[in-house]
Amino acid sequence: MMGRSRVNVAIVGVGYWGGNLLRTFGKLAHARITDVCDVDARRLGALRGEHPELRLTEDLAELVSRDDIDAVAIATPPSSHHAMALAALRAGKHVWVEKPLALSAADGRELVRAAEDEGRILFVDETFLYDPLVGEVKRLIDQGALGDLYHLSFERLGMGRIRRDSNVWWNSAPHDLSILFHLVPRPVVRTRLHQHTYLQPGIADMAVCDLELEGGISAHLYLSWLHPEKTARVTVVGSRRMLAYEGRFEKRGITLYDYAVDRSTPNGGGVAAPIVPVSHFAARRLEIPAAAEPLGLAAAHFVDCITSGREPLTSGARSLRVVEVLEAADDGATQGGRAG
Repeated sequence: MMGRSRVNVAIVGVGYWGGNLLRTFGKLAHARITDVCDVDARRLGALRGEHPELRLTEDLAELVSRDDIDAVAIATPPSSHHAMALAALRAGKHVWVEKPLALSAADGRELVRAAEDEGRILFVDETFLYDPLVGEVKRLIDQGALGDLYHLSFERLGMGRIRRDSNVWWNSAPHDLSILFHLVPRPVVRTRLHQHTYLQPGIADMAVCDLELEGGISAHLYLSWLHPEKTARVTVVGSRRMLAYEGRFEKRGITLYDYAVDRSTPNGGGVAAPIVPVSHFAARRLEIPAAAEPLGLAAAHFVDCITSGREPLTSGARSLRVVEVLEAADDGATQGGRAG
């Protein structure tokens, strides 16, 4: 991008999420969308009328060969991430790729090596890490406001877009694992995943996973495409306080719970009472100023990393850990359900 004041960005895949990227990058002062690639000629045809200034193509190889493109943002099905991102990196482009980085740890490692070899930014769109409220949760944990950490619980539920190309574990768990590792950067000691398949044979639509982190901190993930209420909730339990973060963008917020329990030995000759009483419990919603859209903050961060050479918060190297845990848990998963 020698001599240019803006980063030239190409969007690959203009389905649901690619459309969001087109809108978001189009608002940035230091970026310019120059090209769009999609295998669906009908999508390109519709786009041609709306954005006559864009160059449109169905050929990824043609796209990445263009010298005036600085970065490629890939919003295609997960099975295509590795091949497309690798082609773009080898062509000398900075790469934004949707989560997950890849569908195997080996493919993820190859992408990380390619980015290092080419000296290019490999950015994974783990959007929730750019929500300022997640930053506030991390600040509270790091400052010890919750006391010693005990447990984190993640719920990502709702009836929505049920995918045919990946299951709920690979599609939804990357969000929560990336948040978990951001909040608690400790090694995973063990995982136990159980997946349930009801709607489509071979594609799990419900999953529960228990993880143990180094130091005895536990985490639980509950993921489902079959649930009447939409939520993206994280609950953090500490020795002094509990915290609940709701990540659905239309109702984002943090609630802090102060609590205490009476651990004293009861009367009666040392015989333990059947209940440990709660001596204090109070909830308060934190007042946090309205935050910018996380996707917009992520896109701005990507562009800044390209121009400054900084490592992204959600770099390929960091996101590789998510893929490694996804794969390890999936390899040992048990199965349930009755899709027919």
